[in-house]
Amino acid sequence: MQKEPQQWLREWERLINALDFAGGRALFAEDVVSFGTFADMLHGLDELEHRQWRKIWPTIADFTFEEPTIIRFDDSPGTIGIVVLWHSKGRKKEGGWYPRKGRATLILKDGKDGLRCVHSHLSMEPGIPPLAD
Repeated sequence: MQKEPQQWLREWERLINALDFAGGRALFAEDVVSFGTFADMLHGLDELEHRQWRKIWPTIADFTFEEPTIIRFDDSPGTIGIVVLWHSKGRKKEGGWYPRKGRATLILKDGKDGLRCVHSHLSMEPGIPPLAD
């Protein structure tokens, strides 16, 4: 059970790089709501995995979160916000790699099964070409 947001983040980073979708699912709530690259809004873990993760994760390498800012909400114990920059390499259509940078906002809830993400929003830094669908 992950208790620290930094541990949760490093575990998700490892799972992204390993293309471990099942492991990634274990860190998220079934009813997660997310913004994605290929969909305006994703409702639920199945949509997030199939319409976002499975399209992005196989096309990137060396995904790394930078040092996060952790936000704890005094009026909502057990709710944690993470604001963090990330970087990776993206695969070009013609082969080779290009640098990708972006940012993420995550909301985690601490429950009986540990920290689970209830909202995620990852986006690329302005000016970096996104992966074409």
